[in-house]
Amino acid sequence: MKKIAIYIVTLFIIYSCELVDVLENDPPNNLVAENVVKNETDARALLNGIYSTITLGTSDEYYMYTELIPSVLIGSMSRLGLTSSSLEFAENELQFDNSIVNNFWITFYKVIDIANNSIALTGNLTEAQITTENKKEIIGEAHFLRAMATFDVLRYYGQFFDLNSNLGIVLRTEPSNFVTRDKARSTVAESYAQILSDLDIAIADASEYSVSYRGSKTAAKALKTKVLLFMGMYAEAAALADEVINDATTSLEPSFEAAFANGVNSSEMIFMTYRDENSDTEDRNIKRFYFGRAGNTWFPGVMSGDPRAPQTFNGLTVLKTNNRDTFRPTYFMRLAEMYLIKAEGLAFSGATLLEASAPLNSIRNRAGIGDSPATNIDELKDDIFNEIVRELAFENGSEWFAAIRFDKAMTLKPTITSSNQYILPIPEDEIDGNGAITLGDQNPGYE
Repeated sequence: MKKIAIYIVTLFIIYSCELVDVLENDPPNNLVAENVVKNETDARALLNGIYSTITLGTSDEYYMYTELIPSVLIGSMSRLGLTSSSLEFAENELQFDNSIVNNFWITFYKVIDIANNSIALTGNLTEAQITTENKKEIIGEAHFLRAMATFDVLRYYGQFFDLNSNLGIVLRTEPSNFVTRDKARSTVAESYAQILSDLDIAIADASEYSVSYRGSKTAAKALKTKVLLFMGMYAEAAALADEVINDATTSLEPSFEAAFANGVNSSEMIFMTYRDENSDTEDRNIKRFYFGRAGNTWFPGVMSGDPRAPQTFNGLTVLKTNNRDTFRPTYFMRLAEMYLIKAEGLAFSGATLLEASAPLNSIRNRAGIGDSPATNIDELKDDIFNEIVRELAFENGSEWFAAIRFDKAMTLKPTITSSNQYILPIPEDEIDGNGAITLGDQNPGYE
């Protein structure tokens, strides 16, 4: 018990203090094992530690690599960096001992672990220490953040595209310690079930949408929409996307440019990182070095002539996620994506051309390019894919995962020759340190 207590105190001190400037929530004083979370202030500070892991400090693996890694894998960005580990992504030849692959994995599970501590320790508070409603909201928000990180682990390290696959991920739903450390991989179906369970709790218990940089019922519903789409539950995804579009918590900005120019105050941002002049410093936002990275193969052709191109990239310089005026935030979900998910879900679930093209045309017309010229569903699917690229490039891997869903990855990038390359290897450190995983549990192609 002593080791567990020390672990919790250390985790709490590290991850609650970093976000104070951002969310103006002072960390508690006199932290000891017996009172690490003893009231609502403590519980909120621990919850804030999840956000700090995503957005601040040295955790560029989350806020930055969820843009860089998928974009480089599909070629909308040309490079991750200049190290040998970075070049493996551009060549789609990842090695199981790649240090970036390992750090990416660690960051996701760090978020999951702090969320697990938030859920467990806040859950132990009594009615005298926190109101029932506030307790539910904090725990609901932590469930949303755990679901997001778990979904990201599955998307990058599990065969998310095959519901019948045994190659899911290591599901962690309780704080990690020397007792819970060893745990086997779950199946893909089990992984999705856990994510959906967390999101249903968040939809029921998290707070209503108020700001774009906090988890909310709307954010949880939007993320569930994406999960259903990845599961191939197209009609369900389209229906839930329609709910998000019409629930009046967010609304499309009048122009593509305004969606980003307004930063965290944009009316269509559902979930993004909080950035300000204090967090956009040289040591806290490496995205300032995004110059010279825009892809120069298939990507410029799709963007050619589109009014959104000048806000997306300039030559080889990435602009959208490297906007100094808005302090270079990371965009996880915004309302425009819900329109495109609705279009994709309808197109793949037997809807008519008119029905499936309607949400797509909302985004096309906002961009100033008019209605889709598609004359049949197959043409419309191509148009939806191209619109995902034009509208959502560099946003949370949108173009990479769309290329997989639309079966275009191998066509767009010749170095992708197998579906094994759709996911990353389980890191060597996880195999060595987790007694329930062996070399036989490694993803195919990385043995």
